[in-house]
Amino acid sequence: MYKLEDLKVTVLTTGASSLGLISYLAQINKLAGVLIFGQLDQEKAILAQQLNQANIATQHCPTNDIDTPITALATWNSQLGIVFCCREKIPMQIAHAPVHGLINLHGSALPNYRGADPVYWQIRNGETQSALTAHRLTEQFDQGAIIAQETISIGSYDTANRLFSNLIQSIPALLETVFEQIKQFGQLQESPQQGKCLLTAARLTEQDLVIDWHNTTAKQLCDQVRAGNPQHGGARLSMGQSQAQLLQATPSSLPTYGAPPGTIIHLSPEQGLIVALKEESIRLDIIANNDGVLDGYRFAKACYLSSGIKFT
Repeated sequence: MYKLEDLKVTVLTTGASSLGLISYLAQINKLAGVLIFGQLDQEKAILAQQLNQANIATQHCPTNDIDTPITALATWNSQLGIVFCCREKIPMQIAHAPVHGLINLHGSALPNYRGADPVYWQIRNGETQSALTAHRLTEQFDQGAIIAQETISIGSYDTANRLFSNLIQSIPALLETVFEQIKQFGQLQESPQQGKCLLTAARLTEQDLVIDWHNTTAKQLCDQVRAGNPQHGGARLSMGQSQAQLLQATPSSLPTYGAPPGTIIHLSPEQGLIVALKEESIRLDIIANNDGVLDGYRFAKACYLSSGIKFT
């Protein structure tokens, strides 16, 4: 029988988004230390400072540095590594350093939504269910055998931050399963991923945030906006050379009156700013620009917009 109280875990990460996991492991006395990968920018420096102030062993590992993390894992007597919120590729030599290897925590029900931005794309695609998946780290991103999985519901008004928060809250239950496997069997229990990856989660680009007025429905646009809110500023609202951030939108029952997609079809204090899509209309509720965060009507007035003007 494995003595679970002796298990020490190292977190491998590139940013402060991993603090929830780090805090939980420290709370249950399982944290060996934290390896911060990649170029030491401001975010990483602040994270390292916070961890040092909390007396948590921390080591910065420059890109392609193999010796530093392997030495740290041995020095800290770490038996398991957990990769979380890490945008650097971990060399596979490191994956074999702890006795139980490295596992990655991924925010989707793998095999779907493999990639760098699963939270964004699941909301963008209108999914109603997600999962936090612990899987074996492999050379191919997000393709390792599954160790454990916790299912999470996605609400119709959830933003990316809300879904990520729910993923963080599922960490204790997920790790309880992981630790129980080590306790009972002395090793992790692995199951190959089942089925094909039908939906991917590629790293987000600026173009992904741009509104395609001609090829989106009201629901799809609402999902696009909440997927990008707040981290990416919702969706991009363009008027010629000017740009704003659409932070909230709601389907409208007004007809389009045959107006081209992207055209303002109604503007009033009572009903707000309503824009035509291909077959329906949508109300632009909250918009941010250099003037501040405004409701649709006030934004239109501040920018001298009126019915008939078309967003690009």
